[in-house]
Amino acid sequence: MKKNLVFGLMALIITALIGCAGLGDRTKTTFRMDAEKIVKLDKKGAAQIKGNGFIPGSEVTLLFVTDDGVQSDIGYALEPAPRANDDGSWLTTWSYGRFVKKKMVKEGKYLITAVDEDFNVLCETSIEFIK
Repeated sequence: MKKNLVFGLMALIITALIGCAGLGDRTKTTFRMDAEKIVKLDKKGAAQIKGNGFIPGSEVTLLFVTDDGVQSDIGYALEPAPRANDDGSWLTTWSYGRFVKKKMVKEGKYLITAVDEDFNVLCETSIEFIK
């Protein structure tokens, strides 16, 4: 009976350690993202966005909150799709002209948020649109 209890506790500890193995990498990672700080309200506008400190090989989803408060995944307008390289860095260009054409942005500062595959916020940066 004592032997079964010891083996059961060992199995529980090993299971817990394996389950947290992937979490350890994420909690030690410092995600950083930066975008061009000021861009023109241009119907053909594009801005570079970059990040570092991400888990190598991970896909990054970028969200943007429009002027009316709607959060939008801007992945369709990014080239290339942001994916962390071996150093955990990525660089993409956002063609934001559609947001200007549809009047989803006006003059002012807006937030861009990087999230993981479960939509957990990793980091944020701002971008300012001017005339």
